[in-house]
Amino acid sequence: MYQIAIVIFDEFTDIDFFLMRDILGRTKTDWNVKVLGTKTSHRSSLGMTVATDGHVAEVTDADVVLFSSGYKGVPAALEDTEFMSALKLDPTRQLLGSICAGSFFFAKLGLLDNISATTHPDAKPALVAMGVDVEDCALVINGNIATAGGCLSSLYLTGWVAERLFDIAKRCEIHRQLIPAGQADVYETLIQSSIAAAIR
Repeated sequence: MYQIAIVIFDEFTDIDFFLMRDILGRTKTDWNVKVLGTKTSHRSSLGMTVATDGHVAEVTDADVVLFSSGYKGVPAALEDTEFMSALKLDPTRQLLGSICAGSFFFAKLGLLDNISATTHPDAKPALVAMGVDVEDCALVINGNIATAGGCLSSLYLTGWVAERLFDIAKRCEIHRQLIPAGQADVYETLIQSSIAAAIR
């Protein structure tokens, strides 16, 4: 069974975390989802408390590592020595993904050197200032690293994970209950084309 880690920190953006956690949590047999952080619980930007399943250092053992976002939380986490030193990531054997400003962690770790990425438009100037080639795209995939820009791009990020670990059928399975009634064909075309266009 695959191990998926979702990384959070204080002041994480609620929808970025909860949407990924909900979508990926719909599968109980093919992968296990763990929420990791530096504390036993972290508080979101809207004041919700989320218990963690382990320390962020456990990302080393995960097959997939996904980073949440947070316009207040990310800058603080980037300066947190305990947090950053625990991020032992290996894109040669792990699938690594981020939503919005979560891409800043990859940038600080040097994982975006010489490749392009995306983030939320509001965060773009700061990511560019870190020397990253930022594209105005919902999803950018370079090998085993995927960055997504905008909360709803979680559909594309989680879809990419499901397709890489299994196939399109698995992606459709985890998204089935999210798709608005009468728009299955619209969303299938959108999700499939967005993932395909993201590959660099």
